[in-house]
Amino acid sequence: MSSIKTPDEKPGAGDSGSPETAETKASIPNKPTYPNTLSRFLICLGLFLSVLCFGLDPTIITTAVAKITSDFNALEHRLLIFGKLYSELDMKWLYLAALAIFEAGSVICAAAPNSASLIIGRAIAGLGAAGMITGVFLIIEHIAPLQSRPKITGMVGGAMGIAQVVVNLPRGAVTFVAVFVLVNVPKSDALADSKKTEYQRLAGIIRRFDLLGTVVLLPAIVSLLLALQWGGTEYAWGFWRVITTLVVFGVATLVWVGIQYRAGDDATVPLRIIRGRSIISAMWFIFCIIAVLVIFVQYVTIWSQARLGVSAYQSGINLLAATVSMSVTFIAAGFLTSKIGYYVPPIIASTIITCISCGLITRFNLDTARAYWIPSLLLLTGIGIGAQQPFTIPQTVLIGPDISLGTSIIIFSQTLSGTIFISIANNIFYPPTRLRAHEPSSCRGSRGCSLGRYPGEIEGLLEAYAATLGKVWIVMVVMACLSIFGVVFPEWRSVK
Repeated sequence: MSSIKTPDEKPGAGDSGSPETAETKASIPNKPTYPNTLSRFLICLGLFLSVLCFGLDPTIITTAVAKITSDFNALEHRLLIFGKLYSELDMKWLYLAALAIFEAGSVICAAAPNSASLIIGRAIAGLGAAGMITGVFLIIEHIAPLQSRPKITGMVGGAMGIAQVVVNLPRGAVTFVAVFVLVNVPKSDALADSKKTEYQRLAGIIRRFDLLGTVVLLPAIVSLLLALQWGGTEYAWGFWRVITTLVVFGVATLVWVGIQYRAGDDATVPLRIIRGRSIISAMWFIFCIIAVLVIFVQYVTIWSQARLGVSAYQSGINLLAATVSMSVTFIAAGFLTSKIGYYVPPIIASTIITCISCGLITRFNLDTARAYWIPSLLLLTGIGIGAQQPFTIPQTVLIGPDISLGTSIIIFSQTLSGTIFISIANNIFYPPTRLRAHEPSSCRGSRGCSLGRYPGEIEGLLEAYAATLGKVWIVMVVMACLSIFGVVFPEWRSVK
């Protein structure tokens, strides 16, 4: 793949384990070509609209999760890696295929009559979403010089926040326009398969795709999620099913690491990519910051529905101002990074603001009503400043095909964090003994039951909610503080 070498990237600079070699550098063109202004605008427009569609989906699911779990008694999980495919196949058509898969899964979810159908639809939509979010950053790498990429990344990230503001926008129309623009964009070498000048044979692609590693990784992750979901809620931690899933996770993970080591450059996660401290730091920072985000967004809506007695729709409206602030800071942080040339300062600011706001959120109590939006606004602003910065790191410290692999590894860490910490938070919050002791029988089994319907028991219920949510907020504080390790270790590489 084509890439750019910044002026400060000299031979021998960076990590001792850097994947860059003389042979690799020699194969990278000195003067990469990019689409003209019109083509770049149309590509960015298509990416913006498609990410808007992607953003509408978790927006609806998140604010409605309490009602959905009440009806279906299930929470969705999804995880898959597309980085290897993007390094082997045509980028444009693979991205469009991912968009089609995502929309197909969303249609299944919309028509789901039961839990099984919903889970199948979420799995399909998650597969497409993984391909979309990976492809966005890789396409940006091919259509703009390094200094301009943080701006485009910030604007595309802002589309995720805008999706929450325009949640009632007809997604079918937006999808149609996005596909039309991307399909009809003027031809450009930047989106062609840049790994080789000719299409590679199918046998070679399959050989390099690391099918064995993928087959081993998926049951490992599924086993971990099942253990987190079952342990302490469905079954005791010492129950044989929980123990079995943990054992399967441990064994499968060890086998997968061995496969990655033996596969070398053909591995799903080549070890040479993650030896550098910058990529490890980016993975850790996004892991921590996304953990804070997913816990907060899910449980602040549960808090507002329970404490204020509002609907799922109204709980989303209550977060509107905070969401807008996150969208604005996504875009502003991208322009700031392009201006100052470094991604580390926004990450530092993000960590500081996130830690402070998480500390304020732990002060939520029975007297907290509509004032909860103040620390919410601060938290999402802090996250907006830093959440997009890790995706600039692989484009700055890596070159060639390594960029797609590095990006997919960071997205893997982001997705894994969200999935794991939703399970951890659910395990802490539902159903603790103290909460169930005060729970009306007609409310049991529903995470989003309105407490206002039970005036005779409301004090005990509110105290139980405050106590259990306090433990969930502590997890946020811990992860926000741990994100500091993703701040102190990355290299200070310039994007200029």
